[in-house]
Order: sequence, then C-alpha cells, then structure tokens
Amino acid sequence: MRRGLMGWNETDLPLTVLRQRLSRLQAALKGAGLGGLVIYTNIARPAAATFLTGFTPYWSEGLLLIPASGDPVFATALSKRVSEWIRSVMPIGSIENTPQPAAAIRRKLAQGGVGRVGVLELDLLPAAQAAALAGDDNVIALEDATGLFRAVRLCVDETELNLVRRTDALARDCLATIELGGDARRMAADIEARARRAGAEEVFVTVNPDLGASKAFLRCDHLDGLGAQFAIRLSLSLKGAWLRRAIAFAAAPAEEAAFTAAEAAFQGALASGSTTAALNALQNDFPGKITAWTVEASIGSYPLETVACSGGNLTFSGILPISVVSVEAEVGGGRWYGAGPVIGEVSPS
Repeated sequence: MRRGLMGWNETDLPLTVLRQRLSRLQAALKGAGLGGLVIYTNIARPAAATFLTGFTPYWSEGLLLIPASGDPVFATALSKRVSEWIRSVMPIGSIENTPQPAAAIRRKLAQGGVGRVGVLELDLLPAAQAAALAGDDNVIALEDATGLFRAVRLCVDETELNLVRRTDALARDCLATIELGGDARRMAADIEARARRAGAEEVFVTVNPDLGASKAFLRCDHLDGLGAQFAIRLSLSLKGAWLRRAIAFAAAPAEEAAFTAAEAAFQGALASGSTTAALNALQNDFPGKITAWTVEASIGSYPLETVACSGGNLTFSGILPISVVSVEAEVGGGRWYGAGPVIGEVSPS
C-alpha cells in the first residue's frame, strides 16, 4: 500500500490542464469511432489514470472510463468510506464504489449506447475484467487503443515538465546530501526520510553494495557493508511524476577521479534535451566502455517502463519528451552505473 502523502492542488496541476488532456484524448476517440477508452489500474499501474485525473489509484484494482463525450468515471473496489477522500484528490470525474468495476463500466457504456470501446493495453487486461466489460455475447466490442492513448500521452505540457523538474531536483538533493559511510541501511533510510519529508508519495531506494561483485541492486533489508565501489539508485514519485536517478561511488582516489569524469559526461548527455541526442553523446564522448543501457518512459499504465535497451528488440521513435536513461559501463578499471532523466520541451499543440 502507498505510504506517502497524496494530494491535489490547483497550483501544481490546474484543472484546465486536466481538461485539455481529456479534450485531446476525446477528440482522438471520436476520430477513431470509439465510444470511450477504458484504463485498468492497480497499485503497480496507476500512471495513465494519474495523467488524466490527477489521482493516483492505490491498492485495489479499478477501471477508469474516459467517454468520447463527458467526464470520466472511476469505478473502484475501494469501499465508500474512502470516496470523499478520493474526491478531494481527484478533481475531475465521478466515482463508482463497487465490488465489480467492470460490470459498472459496462452499464455506463450500455446507458450511453456504446458498442465499441477502446482499452489501454488490452493484452494486459485481466480476463475476468475483460469478460465482465464485454458482457454476454460480447455485446460491447473491446479494441486495443494503446497507440491512440500513447499519441496523446507523449504530448507533454509545461505543467508536467515542471513537476518532473521538481521531482528531479528532489532526487538530486537526496543523493547529494547523503553521508557516506559503511552503513548502507542508514544511507538508504536517510534518503527515503528526506524524500518523504519533501512530499514524495513513493520512494524506492536500492543499493548495489559492491559493483565489482554483482550487478544487483538490493533493498535496505538485504544490505550489509559496502565494497570499494558501490551505487545507490533512487526511484520516486512527486505529484504523480516518476523518475529515477542513480550515482556510483569509488573509494580509491584513482577510481574516484574516473567515476567523477564519467558522471560529468553522463550529466552532460542527459542535458542534451532528447533521448536520441543523449544516447549519441554517450556513444561518442563517454570516458569509458558502455556495456549496457536502458531507456524508460511513462507511455501507458506503468509509471516507468522499458521502451528501448541495448541488445534488445524494443525500439522507440526518438520522440520521447521525458525519459530515464540508465547506463552500465567499465570505467577506470571498475564497473560504473548511472541513471537520470532526459527532459525535453513542451510538445507542439
């Protein structure tokens, strides 16, 4: 269950911005001849619902209906006793508290005479939810609308960019102010405490205690002492904006200098303004041998998902206004690791 502070205010996420996002999506739905878009949510897959409503669903599964016309409907298995709280953090749409969210959404679609509805990530929709949504004899046709949603999602506005910049500033501050020492658990706890005091809803701190021995990042309850080379990775969410940062450390002076040079080159690449430019800069100017890289972005229901990686079949168009790049490399005779966001500009209308 989520443990951090969740809230909504007009300054951080204006209602007009949410309505603009809905308007773009509804125009796309009408153009595709769809009566609405259904988005499945649970604790691991809140991002699409947050983008459209400002509310980060938690714990129980639910379905968000974006009709081609009108306000959203969020059907959730959470009890009615939390409805008023949900209304306070979801400034747009209505709430249906029901043990059968899909059946409730089907009734809404039937009332509106909708026979075709899009589903975000249809192949990931639980079978029971899909059957209840389609109804007897598949009276409502379900169509995958992942591409349609993604086209709208990848048009970022200044509000989202500002939240991502704030989240990144918090992540950098948390990593820059840690007190290095042999107690990995204490360092992880200090990072989480600082992030939560600053209002982060979610904070995940993992540590690779010995880069020379393993590539694995561990939670604090699995940590002991630190090796000569180690890395800390911080993933956090602030007002629904997710990102990840990581930094590597070396004890020996020569390795520390090499790690510092690698970090400077990595940060320069991240500042290039586009994912493609960042990867090109790393390929051409990085002071070490890059052994693996990954690009993550929020393009669907997951806060961050891999969209491209070295040695993989995943590809992306290069038009990712916000992404997270993670890199493994051989630097100064040791293994180095870094992660951070590439933040672009407002998308054209």
